Amino acid sequence: MSKAISLEKKLLLIAVSLSLLFIGLSTSYFLYVRNNVIDQRRCALEPRIHFIGTLINGYYQRYLDGDLSLAQAQQQAIDEIHQINQVNKNYIFVFNDDYLLLESVNNATMRNQNVKEARDINGVKLYQLLYKEAVYRQNGGYSHYFYHFNADGTEQKKISYSQYFKPWGWIYGEGVYILDVDTSIFNMMTSY
Repeated sequence: MSKAISLEKKLLLIAVSLSLLFIGLSTSYFLYVRNNVIDQRRCALEPRIHFIGTLINGYYQRYLDGDLSLAQAQQQAIDEIHQINQVNKNYIFVFNDDYLLLESVNNATMRNQNVKEARDINGVKLYQLLYKEAVYRQNGGYSHYFYHFNADGTEQKKISYSQYFKPWGWIYGEGVYILDVDTSIFNMMTSY
């Protein structure tokens, strides 16, 4: 009888060891995939923001050519960015040197208000961080912070890429929520 128990314990030990190994490998794989997806989404921000820069520059050129007044050119640029946000469910934001928020889908109630002192849950002054990254880095920059994820006000970790359009003093950018990445990976892994 003692040999049977000993064999049972050995089999149980092997089963537990294999289970722990499987959990460890699964966790390692999940983190590997997660980091790759975050990096892909982060890298995808730059070309989209370069496109927004081209769009803004196009309206600026129409202003310089005399086709539009400055106010018309700026409003049409904001309107088109707003449309892109709505249609593509993007998180593009625009604010100016005076920290007046001109466009934001997630923070529509703050549009046309000063956001200079807006902070995340860690006390980071969001728009000052975005401004610094866009203005002081020649080709734009990345920022990590927490931001409103949904209407109930919960904040989630976000990575944004922002650039500066000097002629109008506009900072514009887009971000990706890490929770969106985690949800898409979880859905991908559980769908098989």
